[in-house]
Amino acid sequence: MNIIKRPLGLYKANCYVLVKEGKSLIIDPGFHSKHIIEMVGDSEPIAVLLTHGHCDHVSALDEVCEHYNIPAYLHPLDQELLQLIRRRPSVYKKKMYTNCNDLVTGKLQLGPFEVIVHHTPGHSAGSVCFEIEGHLFSGDTVFKQNVGNTDNYNSNPEDLITSLKYILTLSKDLIIDPGHKESTTLKDEEEFIKNIVG
Repeated sequence: MNIIKRPLGLYKANCYVLVKEGKSLIIDPGFHSKHIIEMVGDSEPIAVLLTHGHCDHVSALDEVCEHYNIPAYLHPLDQELLQLIRRRPSVYKKKMYTNCNDLVTGKLQLGPFEVIVHHTPGHSAGSVCFEIEGHLFSGDTVFKQNVGNTDNYNSNPEDLITSLKYILTLSKDLIIDPGHKESTTLKDEEEFIKNIVG
């Protein structure tokens, strides 16, 4: 599996394109659909996966789904965030019309990709992490030496602590590919996370 990463938009949210056997998945198309189309290249996209519904991770969703005629997946507890236009910075203020399929915890097979969906609420009620071939695409739940903030609409600090404790039960060999900034490993973040959860 080849992973293409590019920070996009005002908040430099990481968009990922995963390519395997000529097929691709797009994770968090936050902004600049033309850049995402460049990332996809000559691979065949089969779906868009959203780690959560905040505007900096979803703003190119409509254009990407329409361009490729592909489905999108989002946890149902974050569906309402796609329509909360008033809460967004002006550059992200637009109505979204893509109907996302509901993500559920467990395995999701998309072409050659086996995706394990982990529901990790806290930063938002419907935040998820995607485990794919030794990588954990963590959205805004956990970063290198940081964790997601919980002062947003539908966020919850107690839920985040529970989610972080759950993440600590996963394989320490997982490579964490977060929603912002650089990648890390769960092994390298274990001590930091333990200090937060107490």
